[in-house]
Amino acid sequence: MRVLLGVDGSTSSDRAAALVANLDWPMGSTIDVLTAYPGTAAIYGVPGLVMAADVIQETEDAMAAEARRLVTDVARRFAAPDLTVETQVVRDRAGTAIVDQAAKDDADLVVLGNRGRGPFESAVLGSVCAEVVEQLHRPMLVARRNKIDRVLIGEDGSAGAAAATEIVRRWSILHHAKVRVLSVADVDPQSNPWLRLVTLGDAHHAGKAKLHTLHGKIAEEAAAGLRKGGLQVDEEVQDGSPARRLVEAAVTWDADLIVVGHRGQSAIERLLIGSVARSVLYHAPCSVLIVPQSPSG
Repeated sequence: MRVLLGVDGSTSSDRAAALVANLDWPMGSTIDVLTAYPGTAAIYGVPGLVMAADVIQETEDAMAAEARRLVTDVARRFAAPDLTVETQVVRDRAGTAIVDQAAKDDADLVVLGNRGRGPFESAVLGSVCAEVVEQLHRPMLVARRNKIDRVLIGEDGSAGAAAATEIVRRWSILHHAKVRVLSVADVDPQSNPWLRLVTLGDAHHAGKAKLHTLHGKIAEEAAAGLRKGGLQVDEEVQDGSPARRLVEAAVTWDADLIVVGHRGQSAIERLLIGSVARSVLYHAPCSVLIVPQSPSG
């Protein structure tokens, strides 16, 4: 596997590095440790502010040196005979640097820390995680714990969810964990177009029951496929808001990781209604692995 780890010296970044260090990567894997710094323009690029050239250069050199020290210190944590560790220092915005380097590396996974910014702050100010997940088009792990012993998969029968389940089946770094497949029947007529077509009363209740049964089958089929791969799996079906139920289940079951598919909705759709992956990313108490729908899906 090829893994790109973005670091910035924060506590959350250190937690991400700890998680990467604790996972049992396949022999021959490469860990690429990247940090980005904005350069002096972010400090001195104020209209009307004039700084001496030597001061600007000294500041630039100090920022670059600190960035190199950071990636070198983090890289030492992954020293192992069967791992290749590389370091990258980029003078750019963090989000841009991560997306560009992931494409250059053809990374199988991008790992970032999370500073716990809520949905309002992320919507108004943006965040590196939110920016990267929308542009990346490859799996991204947002680390909130330093281990993965319990994995909760959100499965709804979509191509994105199938890609997420397949990742868990294929990646050996997750095979030691207990796995739970949760499929949530979205029974709110306001958010589920199919239920809006049925009338209230008996027909509505019948529609809810049929949807619940359908999601039960979805969970069973996904769990059966994972068991064939040798994983320890159980399954569950619930009714309600998919994102909320996933977060609640993660709390109740004490999951270390939630795995969800990502459909890549348009910017307008994300602004108005959000997405399950995005909502889980904001509110989950544990690490989150977001897997994009494959181009053919």
